Amino acid sequence: MSDITLHDIRCHGLNGLSLHVGDQEFFVLVGPSGAGKTTLLNVVAGLMPHEGHIMVDGVLMDGLPPHMRQIGYHFQDLLLFPHMSVKHNLRTALSKRRMSGTEKDHRISDMVDLFRLRGLEDKRPDQLSGGEKQRVALARAIVSAPKVLLLDEPFSSLDFRTARYLRLELKRIHARLKTTMLFVTHDLEEARELADRMGVMMDGRLEQVGGIEELMFQGKPGHSDFLEKPNIFSCTYLKRLGNGLVHVQWANQDLFIPEDGGKPFSRVFIHPRDVYISPYPPPGPPVNRFYGRITDMRHAAGVAHVDVAVMDHHVHAEMTSEQAQSLSLSEGDSVYGILKLRALHGC
Repeated sequence: MSDITLHDIRCHGLNGLSLHVGDQEFFVLVGPSGAGKTTLLNVVAGLMPHEGHIMVDGVLMDGLPPHMRQIGYHFQDLLLFPHMSVKHNLRTALSKRRMSGTEKDHRISDMVDLFRLRGLEDKRPDQLSGGEKQRVALARAIVSAPKVLLLDEPFSSLDFRTARYLRLELKRIHARLKTTMLFVTHDLEEARELADRMGVMMDGRLEQVGGIEELMFQGKPGHSDFLEKPNIFSCTYLKRLGNGLVHVQWANQDLFIPEDGGKPFSRVFIHPRDVYISPYPPPGPPVNRFYGRITDMRHAAGVAHVDVAVMDHHVHAEMTSEQAQSLSLSEGDSVYGILKLRALHGC
């Protein structure tokens, strides 16, 4: 068993936080910058003093130095040694383990294969791509076979395609190793793809814990404003095209969405930030488009929240207030819209 129990954790930035992460669970904490996510990881890793109690695998961690906690940590800044090769970066994580040189070589070789780093072992970090460096950092965090792996926004600096690939790789590795993982991010899409369960942090407090649908779709009381409610559309037609796309109809509009593992669904969702609207017809092919009228528009904290009526349906879009002003958008205006294909999902 490698579960984590945090009881009434208090320090600068954390205000009486309690949490239980189950054995082999992939738990994701979301929240805006300054919520205390990284502080919590540092406390669990033994890098910051705290009040309260931390238990891993039933063992009290309070007062133990980091190297005795059997906890791996993937830092946001990677912290790879620039003068060392990939294999020597991995070896540094085993420096305090009582293992023979041969055992360390076998462990490093296993990580090279698991993280698909074969052929890169003798390269330095400055000779690697961003995605390759992330894989090395992940391999280094897990080469010592920790009971728990902490991950601090590991993909935030990567482009969409690379981040998406590495999220799939991380899920593959988690399924194989069964390591308990505590992952923090401000990206709700990452949370949706990775989490077994999710928690929402605001101002050093854990506001809510639950399943993805419970937190993102049902809007229970106590829901943080950070979790914007997605648009949810009921499908009147659905056909799998066999090329990675599904054809659905909503409001007499043809929509194409990515096929997520062939799971059955009758609705699609998209977050407001992935809905683009403009008073001008958009260029390009007429895919995932709609036409409607602005029924409500409000501004809060530099964000414009725009409600658009599309026949008898409604779409909520978000953009910066500056963007809305540059487009001269106001209530009653007719607008054209695009639903970002890669942001549409079945549910």
